[in-house]
Amino acid sequence: MLNISIIDIYSGVENIFNKNNKEFKSAYKKTSINDKVFVNYMGLENDIQSDKKHHGGEHKAICVFTQKSYEHFEKKYNLNLDVCSFGENITLENIEDKNICLADIFSIGEIIVEVSQPREPCFKISSIKGIKELTSLVLKENKTGFYLRVIKEGFISKNDTFKLISRKYEKINIEFINQVMRDYKNKQEDIIKILECEELAPAFRKSLEKKLIK
Repeated sequence: MLNISIIDIYSGVENIFNKNNKEFKSAYKKTSINDKVFVNYMGLENDIQSDKKHHGGEHKAICVFTQKSYEHFEKKYNLNLDVCSFGENITLENIEDKNICLADIFSIGEIIVEVSQPREPCFKISSIKGIKELTSLVLKENKTGFYLRVIKEGFISKNDTFKLISRKYEKINIEFINQVMRDYKNKQEDIIKILECEELAPAFRKSLEKKLIK
């Protein structure tokens, strides 16, 4: 049974950024949590989501990224990225997006979570990190990370592990979903297969439905 170690857990407060003469608010920059933190149905306690239209909410309560993806970008593109460079809440060790499937259910400490969708990276990744191509590379390499919805509230810490409780869709992993999204014209049958998964987050479902050619 899959059992994944946590490297660190992060939460953020809202800051104002001014990049290329454009001002925006974001809680992208996060700090490590050394103690236990309570997780409710909307995410980590005291973790702020500035742009509630695109981040947070019950279907995107926790953002997860993998250390393997950091290593990939460092090795392939010579990018030396700081910790939490992708604004994630949790960084996982020794796992890749292709090893995480839609609707996977994990226990973490006291909580139970379900994988709801891949992350949809926006311009803020490049803008805040000051690496012009970073957002596009995340999309190109299909290494976006993923979101969790919370099924059971409670406390977690970085000493806990992700323990897989159940897996419903063995072939519908995060990397696969991203590949389908990027090559949707040639992946129409795969889009239908993904849309058949009732656990897919509603907003992501709408985005995927728009990729269907009628």
